[in-house]
Amino acid sequence: MTRPLPLPGLLPWEDRLIAAAGDQPIPDYGSREWHALPENSAIRVAACVHAAAAWRTYTNPAEIALRLRIELDEARELDRLEHDLDGWTPTLTRRQRASYAKPGPSQLELARRRGDEAAAERAQAQQAALDEAFPLQRHQGAA
Repeated sequence: MTRPLPLPGLLPWEDRLIAAAGDQPIPDYGSREWHALPENSAIRVAACVHAAAAWRTYTNPAEIALRLRIELDEARELDRLEHDLDGWTPTLTRRQRASYAKPGPSQLELARRRGDEAAAERAQAQQAALDEAFPLQRHQGAA
């Protein structure tokens, strides 16, 4: 349970009722902690006042305009970033495709380079099984 964030433009009477809670943590209105407080608790009242002030502030036309302005600015920035990315993404993709298409050594070739005859025999057996299962496809590293 933490103290709620301060709201912009608290009315003087709201500020007084919230301040009456002192340094005690103020639970969210309607939470389990709020229900556990006595009905005449200044903390319980402060939570109610804070919720009401938050609603009043949230529905204030100036606050709505501010939230919309922030949302539009973020959307414009995302659009600008996407536009900037359009210039380099296809080039990067072509480079990646070219690097991924380069054939690498087969398991058999790697085993032979390492001098591991047992691994080479297993790789050769795997390749033979693949060739038998897929006779129309040529697999890289066929011995």
